[in-house]
Amino acid sequence: MSAHDLRFLQIQVNLEQGKEMPAAMLMSTMDSIEFVSTVSTNGEASEYILCLRYTETTALEDFTNNDAFELSGIIEQKEGMVLTRAYAKGPIAMLVHSNPEIWLQTPTQVTSSNGLFMTVHGTTKGLKKFRDDVSDLLPPSIKIRISKDLKADWIAAPQLPNRRKEVMELAVKLGYYSTPRKCTQRDLANALGVRQGTIAEHLQSAESMIIQSWADQAK
Repeated sequence: MSAHDLRFLQIQVNLEQGKEMPAAMLMSTMDSIEFVSTVSTNGEASEYILCLRYTETTALEDFTNNDAFELSGIIEQKEGMVLTRAYAKGPIAMLVHSNPEIWLQTPTQVTSSNGLFMTVHGTTKGLKKFRDDVSDLLPPSIKIRISKDLKADWIAAPQLPNRRKEVMELAVKLGYYSTPRKCTQRDLANALGVRQGTIAEHLQSAESMIIQSWADQAK
């Protein structure tokens, strides 16, 4: 199978649209749950590396008790952030797990501000099945389009404010968006001489602008 046989789809569901989903219920104490990479797709559920960011002290406990995830190990823990391994058992994650012709990709995350943004790669046949299956779980207002492989699409990047652009360029250069990540937000903050919270704000705002730009151009 060549890369030209593969396609991708992306889903964006805000918290109101997905309020019945188990992961959405975590957003009252969690800032974001971000997919980093896949550990295994064997067994009853797929195991992923996830980055959890939060400000509420009960967030990790809430994550552990949520039906959508089964914590399998903590890789690294810092103030407001945990890099963890977990089995994803939510209804949408299980559709991905049960479909051998598709797999989860970045960017995929749930945030308290924008809800779910999911990227799935796979064969045309596998993605069509996933699209049909996941449509039964989501409001009919959410439209899902299967597209060419991401590398084949040219999307104009939005104009970012200078400081935000500087942060994003450094993040890419130092490997913040590599899989696995080669640096942390704290590393970026130290390099630029600012607070980690400032870096987090710049990255989240820039990511939101880029994702929205893609969504607008992909219509």
